[in-house]
Amino acid sequence: MAAASFNVIGIGAATLDALSIVPEFRADEHVTQALAHVEEGGGPVATALCVLAAGGHRCVLIDRCGDDVTGRRIRAGLEEFGVDASHVRVMPGARSASASILVRQSDGARQIVYVPSTAGEPAPDEVDASLFTHARLLHLNGRHEAAARHAAGLAQQHGVSISFDGGAGRWRESLRDLVDASHIRIVAREFAERCTGASDLQEMAAALLQPPAQIVVITVGSGGSHVWTSKGAHFHQPACACLVTDTTGCGDVFHGWFLHGWLKGDAVEQCAAVAGRQAALTAEKLGGRHTLRLKL
Repeated sequence: MAAASFNVIGIGAATLDALSIVPEFRADEHVTQALAHVEEGGGPVATALCVLAAGGHRCVLIDRCGDDVTGRRIRAGLEEFGVDASHVRVMPGARSASASILVRQSDGARQIVYVPSTAGEPAPDEVDASLFTHARLLHLNGRHEAAARHAAGLAQQHGVSISFDGGAGRWRESLRDLVDASHIRIVAREFAERCTGASDLQEMAAALLQPPAQIVVITVGSGGSHVWTSKGAHFHQPACACLVTDTTGCGDVFHGWFLHGWLKGDAVEQCAAVAGRQAALTAEKLGGRHTLRLKL
């Protein structure tokens, strides 16, 4: 696929997740039999791109991984849904990122052990400027800051819109310029509070809805999401009822489906409604990408 043919570019850290449902969490030494087990690719930007690619968009991820089995499985997991992995640079001798996730059967609570990659972060010169020639969207979540900052500059030069995924627990002051450069800001309430210093939703939204922002979405978990636009629209999208098994990847799927609707030109109300339904469907089974196989 020619570089100029991509319309969505993502920069983020892809992982291989091993997820197991267990009866309970315990602090003592013991052996637990898993009630269900899944291994699949993960990562906020990577999974959002898988949603977009499964929906027919031409997507490419910029990242690094090792030349190990885990790295091969990460790239295969991207390619399964049509995400181009040719810009995931393979670093000889490096370890790829992985996570072991225990999910409690009774309520979907999680315990996560994350093993970071030793492949390092993509350098700015690993971001191919030709990717932006016909791109429509650059999707970021604050990982690989130097590369993301360089890519944001290229996006601005080429008139490419920027979306930012602000997850809970991920705010740091060094991300402010990336948030400020974005046109679509979908963030968790905790991220919005720390970014703006406000505690009231309307105050947070007013602070976040500064140019060039066109859409601000503040997610509140089981409380759904609140959406504001630069044209003055504001509404609350309730969460869809579901039997929660595992919330891994739900936010990433929400981002992917919201951006899918936006790229199609759907009304923002429809974007939020579809994203909410798909996030709920994701929560009903183990893992973050299982619903995408129904779309292929």
